[in-house]
Amino acid sequence: MFDGTVFDGTVFDGNKDSEIFLNSLLPSIAMVTLSLCVLTQGQSAYGQWRATGPFGGDAELIRVVPKVRNMVVAGTHNGLIFVSSNGGAYWNPVHFPAQFAGTLHALEVDPQTPSLWYAGVESETPWLSGVWRTVDSGRTWNLVPSTKGLAVWSLAIFPGDSKVVAAGTGMGVFRSTDHGESWTRMSPESNLELKPVVSLAFHPTEPRTLYAGTTHLPWRTGDGGATWKSIHQGMLDDSDVFSINVDPKKPSRVFASACSGVYASQDEAARWTKLNTPPGAFRTYFVAVEPTKTEVVFAGTTEGLLRSADGGHTWRKVSLNAVRSMAFDPWVAGRLFFASSTAGMLVSTDHGVTLRESNFGFTNRNFTTLTGAGGQLYSSSVYEPVSGGVYRTGNLGLRWTHSGEPRPDQLLTMSASPANPDMLLAAGYRGLMKSADGGNTWTTVTSPPGNRIVGLATLEEGTVLASTEQGLFQGSPDGSWHQTGNQQAHTLAVSAGMPMALTATTAYVSKDRGTTWTACGSPQEGATWYGLAFDAGPKASTSGVTAIAATSAGAFRSTDGCTSWSAVREGLRAETTSLAMFHPVRRGEAYVSQGGRVFRSFDGGMQWAPLDDDSGAVSGPSSLLVLPSAPDRLFALFPRRGVFSTTIVTYKETTLQ
Repeated sequence: MFDGTVFDGTVFDGNKDSEIFLNSLLPSIAMVTLSLCVLTQGQSAYGQWRATGPFGGDAELIRVVPKVRNMVVAGTHNGLIFVSSNGGAYWNPVHFPAQFAGTLHALEVDPQTPSLWYAGVESETPWLSGVWRTVDSGRTWNLVPSTKGLAVWSLAIFPGDSKVVAAGTGMGVFRSTDHGESWTRMSPESNLELKPVVSLAFHPTEPRTLYAGTTHLPWRTGDGGATWKSIHQGMLDDSDVFSINVDPKKPSRVFASACSGVYASQDEAARWTKLNTPPGAFRTYFVAVEPTKTEVVFAGTTEGLLRSADGGHTWRKVSLNAVRSMAFDPWVAGRLFFASSTAGMLVSTDHGVTLRESNFGFTNRNFTTLTGAGGQLYSSSVYEPVSGGVYRTGNLGLRWTHSGEPRPDQLLTMSASPANPDMLLAAGYRGLMKSADGGNTWTTVTSPPGNRIVGLATLEEGTVLASTEQGLFQGSPDGSWHQTGNQQAHTLAVSAGMPMALTATTAYVSKDRGTTWTACGSPQEGATWYGLAFDAGPKASTSGVTAIAATSAGAFRSTDGCTSWSAVREGLRAETTSLAMFHPVRRGEAYVSQGGRVFRSFDGGMQWAPLDDDSGAVSGPSSLLVLPSAPDRLFALFPRRGVFSTTIVTYKETTLQ
């Protein structure tokens, strides 16, 4: 579902600011004469979702493709893989079978064959663990059978012959001599100290010499794995060796990063010396030597990126972001790429002296809410210590403004006022907060009774509805509340002006602004409610209004509000349907999410057709939204990804001047 986030073949110039470029498109589109093709009912103008932002998130790995100028590959801890063909100016997602189902520990690119990539995965699902290979730049992936079930923590390719690849696993070291197609054990299975292997590094000219870092101490073999020697002299005991780096110009000089700090050796790791890095970091993720300027050394720590210009004798912190991985551009001198767990993708063009974020298209965010009013769109993220909070855009996602409040661990739900888009409420475990300026500043207001607010809805006249574990409440933005029901609703929303509250077993609607609640009929006995939507109709009555129900038994349709239901099977299956939404402007146009895909109907929910392609999304969106001011754009919030959008124009052939 996420393949093809590029703007229909547009190539972004890595030297231009992405926002300026996007804004420059708008007047051009308006001025150019467009010939619009016929779209039959049920078709979408574009069948792909496009990353809308806010961009960024947790990045774990980054590698350049040495044989292809400007091509960079990146990966995340939760198994997402992205590729950029313009030096990190724009990132496109690559479908990876283990995304969200395993931990991506390692990512490598063959230095001679640019389309050959390797990924090392650890998963609770055994058939996902192992070494994954792609020979077509990520379009298709295959798990190497001989590694199936192995938790792969690290990968290394021998610089002198890319057929030779090593894998560090929970069971020791394995080696391949045929580009990763088959693997044999390289370390003795009986050596419990030589496992798990979390880092690897080849000698630059000797394929039989390999360094291996474990969660205890480092090891070395000089005979292709026949014998191994513990090389811990000078290193603190029980040091998790997260990375090992061999100076390509002077192989006797070796660096290692560990929990206990950064170490250097001048004698092929026979003895280590701890380097005097700045205090404060409790973990050093990697150490790397710049290939063309080997006196320049980098160390990525929990407290920021360190740079040394004198081989590690002195250090300077060049970024406060926690950097997990880096790559050197062989084409552009001084250009470096970094993967950060707090800032996403970072780029430097001056040998790492300064860094800037370069996240356009890269989305790995824990956004949980999506709401909007007027021309404003809001989304909020949780459990992101640095970048969590509320985000706002007034130009359909071209630019987002970040408010660090409410605190990232506070947010469970959010609601914008239809009458005043700048009036915003946000709530969660820590109570209720209000903003009167679009999320720039926040004040705490009185919360309804309960430990946490799981649902909020704001009506046009300003009435606020809230749902807690103690029931349903009616109040105002200032925080005066009275209870109107005992239902513990997991969803509270307004559809076509009709307030509705969903529990697992029952849907309720209110015809008097949430003062009283009436139960809807049950679509199917035992079915769990996930969504309910009404077509545009009288606000004080559901009589004669078409409704769509999303349940664990599939989608259902009602023509009497929500009293009686009939199953919808034309284009849909009798399986979990997680969302239901009617277009706020165009009568009869409805949307549901089923099986990881979004479906659309033009006839009030009788017939359905897929809106997007079937490119293997793990899960469908958690929210769908159309702003009345932008009726041709559908926004979707995808769990652990971010906000995406697609064009939903339907038209007949015409020519616009």
